[in-house]
Amino acid sequence: MIYHLKIKNMKIILRNLFALIVFSSACTDLELANPNQATEASFWKTEQDLYQGVIATYDQLQSDAMYALDMRVFLTLLADEGTNEAPWEFNDLARFNFLNLNQFANLWGGNYELIGRAYQVIDRAPEISGSGVPQLTAEAQFMVALAYYNLVTGFGERIAYVDQLQNAADRPSRAEPGELWSLAETMLITAIPNLPIADQLSSGDYGRVTKGAAQVLLAKIHMQQQDFAAAEPLLLNVIESGQYELLEDFEDNFVELNFENPEALFVVNFIHDGPESETDRTLWFKFSSVGEAQGAYGDVQSQNVVRREFLLEPDADGELDPRMDVTLFWEGTGRLHFGQTHNWWVENAELFNPDVNTAFQKYTEQEAVGNNDPPNQAVPPNGGTDFILIRYADVLLSYAEVLNELGRTSEAYAFVDEVRVRSNMEALADTQPGMGQSEFLAQLKHERLLELAGEAVRWFDLIRWGDYGPVSSSNDPNFDTFVVGKTELFPIPQAELDLNDQLVQNPGY
Repeated sequence: MIYHLKIKNMKIILRNLFALIVFSSACTDLELANPNQATEASFWKTEQDLYQGVIATYDQLQSDAMYALDMRVFLTLLADEGTNEAPWEFNDLARFNFLNLNQFANLWGGNYELIGRAYQVIDRAPEISGSGVPQLTAEAQFMVALAYYNLVTGFGERIAYVDQLQNAADRPSRAEPGELWSLAETMLITAIPNLPIADQLSSGDYGRVTKGAAQVLLAKIHMQQQDFAAAEPLLLNVIESGQYELLEDFEDNFVELNFENPEALFVVNFIHDGPESETDRTLWFKFSSVGEAQGAYGDVQSQNVVRREFLLEPDADGELDPRMDVTLFWEGTGRLHFGQTHNWWVENAELFNPDVNTAFQKYTEQEAVGNNDPPNQAVPPNGGTDFILIRYADVLLSYAEVLNELGRTSEAYAFVDEVRVRSNMEALADTQPGMGQSEFLAQLKHERLLELAGEAVRWFDLIRWGDYGPVSSSNDPNFDTFVVGKTELFPIPQAELDLNDQLVQNPGY
């Protein structure tokens, strides 16, 4: 894929940039000038320098702390769609027993590092000329907003307020309620006019931030604050833009493609078979399995609610919802996982809870791991399938939710049905016409689970719906140990509290 080659070539540039960023903030007693090494003062001079800085933000998205691993694992386990049944490091996490106050250090640090890299660009851009500077600045502003979308939803609004480049000695203040949401909104409002639409990107730039991605992220930020009126025109603009469409085949979203995906508004690009030392691979496919075997770790299983919801309704031909086998590895599938049947996994992998024996099949690289020689032994060291952060199906379902919240339920049907019909499901307008607002929301929760399970979206949904708590125990028994007034927020890492006396630990920890 052209854009993969381009990003891979940028790795050489990024190594020098990372060294520059690290050494510029370090204090040493001995300073030796290297005539071949750029300094911070000499580097940030040209539009090309800013471009390299923006690529550093994309590289951060590929890190283990973010979408290569931790963000996807943690958010799946903490939603009602995922669980871990083994008595190891993720067992307590899945049950909201946050015993280690540094347990979320990677999520905190990974997102704040993204913010730091973005401000390397934002704060220096005004001093640099070039026709591309506004777009580069806008891409960095999107990254700040994305990071705060993650941080505020997880850690709450009273976290470190970072709105500029930081020095090593800086101790950011504790944000006031609403401040970080407002900052994220301002970033996106400023960025949107300076971003290209999808059709304006060349193949080599596929995966960079577009106007549509920024509009949807801004809409999601409004929705998390229950401001559905503000989200409505943003989502409608994306839908009416003509820039995006559903793929004919649902499954094509989760495997390696040889073309740009018109359903993907924003993706994290991974390079297949890249060097393990670089942040260009994902380990998700190893973490998601029924149990530990065949080179898979079995750290994330699918909770039984996903299987149960899929079995509630056949497709238009009376068959299983075709998304089920794409989404889940379960007892009724005819597909293989790491080259073996579901029955093989039940008999050969150690299942600590036999009642939980399903796994997510999305993004698990089966097209690669099933072709090993000898079979299923030489497991690839990393995965290269791009991870979609914002998918057009999510946009359509989000718009339906917004319309329903605004009392326009009858209009919302069409956008849900567009997603359903793609997967040969009968239109709701035919099977359940005339639903009221609360009925439609209940149905929409079902629709979003079936369409988006295993994509690190459900956690945000539960929080927005007010379902992140004991109310979800019927879907996920792990919520029995959810502590109201405490577990709604992650603990701020103790290491951060030790470094910054401006911060205060979240309640209950």
